[in-house]
Amino acid sequence: MTDEEDLDLDFTKPPPKPAPPPPPERVESAKKEAAAGKPELARTGFYVAMARRPQQKVTPRNGSRYNVLVVEDDSDLQKLVSEVLSKAGFLTRSARNRGEINAEFNRLPLPDLVLLDVTLPDSDGFSILERIRGNQKITRMPVIMMTGKSAVTDIARGLSLGADGYVTKPFKISGLVAAVNTVLALD
Repeated sequence: MTDEEDLDLDFTKPPPKPAPPPPPERVESAKKEAAAGKPELARTGFYVAMARRPQQKVTPRNGSRYNVLVVEDDSDLQKLVSEVLSKAGFLTRSARNRGEINAEFNRLPLPDLVLLDVTLPDSDGFSILERIRGNQKITRMPVIMMTGKSAVTDIARGLSLGADGYVTKPFKISGLVAAVNTVLALD
């Protein structure tokens, strides 16, 4: 049995123990990074600069194409994002709530990247992000927050909790695809 086969992730139950708060230096760094993006938001209406490039290229788990899990409760937006990513060469999966997120994280292969809405019908993306970062088997999985929450405090929270990017709605699809490419080190 591989490490991926024995995940048994369950996002429908509370975590066994609360996640520790992020270190103060990470929070401070995230606040500065979020504040630096504020002029970009005012000018363009989306954050492209909030995508962090990893030190090395992310390798697709299935060996050939990247699989992106789109966590979005608005079915029209979810379909649009999935269609655009498919045309850009990505495989996509989707989830709208904790139960569907749970099912997707217990289905192999795991996603290579998660686009995560903050406002979900039965949870919030920040809590889901904390669960991802708190699980040793998926802690390094790239996550981009994709949300209407555009206050500097929200962005700083997402970044300090370990998000690899933060794209605010409404956004340009090209900006979202660019963020995905940056986080996977494809550009």
